[in-house]
Amino acid sequence: MSGIRTGWAVLAAALLLLVLAGPLLAPHPPTAVAGAPFLPPAAAHPLGTDVIGRDVLSRVLHGGLPLVSIAALSLTLAYAAGAGLGVVAGLRRRADPWISRPVDAIVVLPWFLLLAVIATALGAGPAAVATAAALAAVPWIVRIVRTATVEIAATGYVESARARGEPLWRLALVEVLPNLRPVLAADAGVRLSATVSIVAVSSFLGLGLRPPSADWALMITENRQGFAQQPLAVLAPALLIMVLVVAVNMISDRALDPGAAGPALPPVSGGGGGVRVRGLRVLAADGATVLDGIDLDLPAGSAVAVVGDSGAGKTTLALAILGALPAGLSATGQVSVESGSRAVGYVPQDPGSGLNPALRIGTALAEITRLHGDSVGTALRRVGLPDDRAFRRRHPHQLSGGQQQRVLLAMALLGDPAVVVLDEPTTGLDAAARADLVRTLRRDTAATLLVITHDPAALAPIVQHVAELERGRLISFRPVADLAPAPEVARKTLPHSAREAILRVDGLTTGHRRGRPVATDLSFTLRPGHCLALTGPSGAGKTTVARTLAGLHPPDRGTLTLRGQPLHPRVDHRPIAQRRAIQLVCQNPATSLNPAHSIGTQIARPLRLLRGMTAPAATRETSRLLAAVRLAPELAARRPDRLSGGQQQRAALARALAAGPEVLLCDEITASLDRRAAEVVLDILDDLRGSGVALLVISHQQWVLERLADGIVDLAADHAAGAWRKP
Repeated sequence: MSGIRTGWAVLAAALLLLVLAGPLLAPHPPTAVAGAPFLPPAAAHPLGTDVIGRDVLSRVLHGGLPLVSIAALSLTLAYAAGAGLGVVAGLRRRADPWISRPVDAIVVLPWFLLLAVIATALGAGPAAVATAAALAAVPWIVRIVRTATVEIAATGYVESARARGEPLWRLALVEVLPNLRPVLAADAGVRLSATVSIVAVSSFLGLGLRPPSADWALMITENRQGFAQQPLAVLAPALLIMVLVVAVNMISDRALDPGAAGPALPPVSGGGGGVRVRGLRVLAADGATVLDGIDLDLPAGSAVAVVGDSGAGKTTLALAILGALPAGLSATGQVSVESGSRAVGYVPQDPGSGLNPALRIGTALAEITRLHGDSVGTALRRVGLPDDRAFRRRHPHQLSGGQQQRVLLAMALLGDPAVVVLDEPTTGLDAAARADLVRTLRRDTAATLLVITHDPAALAPIVQHVAELERGRLISFRPVADLAPAPEVARKTLPHSAREAILRVDGLTTGHRRGRPVATDLSFTLRPGHCLALTGPSGAGKTTVARTLAGLHPPDRGTLTLRGQPLHPRVDHRPIAQRRAIQLVCQNPATSLNPAHSIGTQIARPLRLLRGMTAPAATRETSRLLAAVRLAPELAARRPDRLSGGQQQRAALARALAAGPEVLLCDEITASLDRRAAEVVLDILDDLRGSGVALLVISHQQWVLERLADGIVDLAADHAAGAWRKP
């Protein structure tokens, strides 16, 4: 299949070369009469002559450049306007209706009606065609870019950029647009073929270039009455237009569907139900071994937890079983998965990446329930979520991480799958929600469960065995009862200053638009070296409170003061000193850092923006900060995808520390890490407390709270005022 696509790419490149070089190769001027009308092909005229005796070959060689030039101009205008409006709509929710409503109105208008109106106003010709083709493309580009931007806007690296006060233009150009390249590349192929078609048909209708201009579509119009005498005068330009459109479509298919990286794994002979893996070996593109010789048996209806340090190969094992290895990985061996009404269900580690940001929760679930005869309400109630209309109308960004995980679990359980793969399903859940998840899995499915987790003890009621991976090899497979108990946490006691409070929160109430508050009448104080933990059930508003303190989410009421000075509710209006003072570290290591930029670039940016350092000074300070979070300075040159999860989280911590904060907001920053990597992060936080930095920590991990917290504010399920208690 890749060879076919490569062939189309070569053909498209050759055709483009012909378009560009054609005028230099033409044997005659494109408007010169070279013989009698409609002469058949001959040595003097290889493609014959046209309706008034002009050389068809010469007009073909000249006629592609106007078509491609007008199409290129149209697309340039369309992407400049569409991408800009789409990014603004995705980043600024208040501007979204003002952009989306006119876009929706233009989408329903046929392009030829737009062309007729514009040609009436401007006159027929290239300007009218280019304008109409651009206007026809802009609404679709806006929609695609807006949807992708909404998803990117919820990532940790955009939140971090907003928290340090980056202007809108830099958020768009530096944080968002570089990560839209795959989306735009895939769309450009489809959009180019559509635009070429519009330009060609416009000329065919007589609204584009005027005679005697050389243009492929105009040639078809001019010569159609002589088709029986001299068909090449029509077929030659028509064939070239068709090949150009089809080639571009085939190339864009490659961007939209890159396909699997490696060959499909042959099935294990004998079947037997459940999951069987034999001799599974996965290699990276550079030849490095990711998984090596994995043999695994999961009988039908059993449940196995897969554990191991970050980078051990847990997620890769799950993706290999699902047949969904990412590009760049190849696999050998055999995998057999029991068939059922649905073969597999999957809950990814990052819940935000598994939900379409443009779809409401109810709509996303309805698309799947229609296939399996279930109802949206039943699916939501099964995983302990409300099924009222208000909840169904929420978008993914309006849910907590735990709620997003449960929505994905509801989707995974629909259709009675034979196998369910859950990648870290408890990271965003409090203890009660974890217990609900366990009860749901025990009660509502007889599927074979493969659970990737850093906390197998939380799943002990449903898991029979634990498979441990180390550096890509299966080193043990033992009953869950044989797990050693977690070691006791030795909590460090640090001297706390009795100095004046850094951050004071009084009567804070915050929530989402058109919804009830998620946190009500919160009051607490943070002092130097103090650690306050914020806990509560999923959806209680913990992350919303942290974002409110960072100036990313406006409160409904209440006051925030920093060292006695009022904090503006929006970070954009806070002075640099206040933006420096409060920094946020987000939950998911994979999205905490911008994949388009190196680690060093991302750490250096707050040093220059918030602390006014020169480039050389920022480079030196970046090395010092990396060392402070136990990372080698040479990692500054790497991009995030070349770091482990623990390294990514520490790099994100270094970026937050670059501002020189007085208050650090840590949102579940150890939830996705194995115990060893989490301990390193907690040691760093202990060191920061010792230097006087105040911490507000959101965590569902009891051992983390016992290790760090001096006090706990518990957001009750009824969203009443937070209750203060010691850990």
